[in-house]
Amino acid sequence: MKKLTLSLLIISTILLCGCWDSVEINKREYLFAVGIDKKEDKLNFISEIPKINEGSEEDRLVYSNEGESFADFYHLNYLHSDKVISDRLMQVIVLGEDLARDSEAMKRIFDEIQRSPQMNRRVKICIAKGKAEDIINTEIPSSPIVGRFLSDMLVKLKRESQQDVFTFDEAILNLGKTGNAMIPLVEVNEKSLKIERAAIIKEYELVGFLETDELEAVMLLLDPSNANIRNINVETDGTTISLDAVDVTMTDKIRLKGDKLSVDYYVTLYCYVDSFIIGNNSLEDRYFLNRVKEESIKKLSETSTDTIDKLQTQYKADLLRIKDKLYKYNKNEYEKVRDKYDEIFAQADIKVYYKMQIKSTGLVK
Repeated sequence: MKKLTLSLLIISTILLCGCWDSVEINKREYLFAVGIDKKEDKLNFISEIPKINEGSEEDRLVYSNEGESFADFYHLNYLHSDKVISDRLMQVIVLGEDLARDSEAMKRIFDEIQRSPQMNRRVKICIAKGKAEDIINTEIPSSPIVGRFLSDMLVKLKRESQQDVFTFDEAILNLGKTGNAMIPLVEVNEKSLKIERAAIIKEYELVGFLETDELEAVMLLLDPSNANIRNINVETDGTTISLDAVDVTMTDKIRLKGDKLSVDYYVTLYCYVDSFIIGNNSLEDRYFLNRVKEESIKKLSETSTDTIDKLQTQYKADLLRIKDKLYKYNKNEYEKVRDKYDEIFAQADIKVYYKMQIKSTGLVK
């Protein structure tokens, strides 16, 4: 009975007094976005804090601090403000281009995020074209809080399979498994921001970029069932026609014999005519439609070939994750060449074969 009474007393005391280290909301500043740039031998942290405590979710404060680590950043903010900095609501981390090209600095940043007991590992991540400071300082009239704007955009692009990675967890997983990752590239676009390309990260170092059509080609091979292909515009017999791929199926064949790697992708696109010319009856001509398919396949094949060649010769980066499939389905052979896989990938025979079916030409005559 005494033990029960004591237990109830302790619980009541906790409930009445609250947590000993609790901080009222008006004494906190919530980080929504943090940009990190390399500045000589230090790091420059740019933080965005919405004025939630002042009753506005559309106004913000932007602070800049120099330090050598995230720990320095938090410590300096603690000393320079009468409020407690909280990253519980942090939406996105933006890494500057110069920082991303420094593999040692990138490893330190990623290590700190992993070790941090307070930082959300599902925080979104992107690379800035240029300085992260310019991204955070961008004034967007329609969406003043940059952290929220980037977060919503990254979620949308990931959902529509237009980007491969959008959280820190995904980036660190890909880098750990394959040594490579595609991280969204954010750029200033007049009075807004845009994410159309991807940064190629190899062994924690920014080595280059994928253009929009190249990124689309890679995403098609990574996740064909969810591929989001832009309209295929081709000119046939002097007439421009636009096709919309509404479904994609794919099979692949991967063979590794000694140091020889060959990969064949077989992709079928199911399309509808999205745009043509009223009054033009060419769509009723089976031979015309065959020429449309030939031109479309030629265009897609050229983009795929150029993109794969870029990955193999320029970057030696297996963003297609062929290594994953080898490890899963042909582990014994892969283990024999594991230490020289990059060289084998660079010399691999990788081909993409396209087929197309035009399901409907539409009802417009």
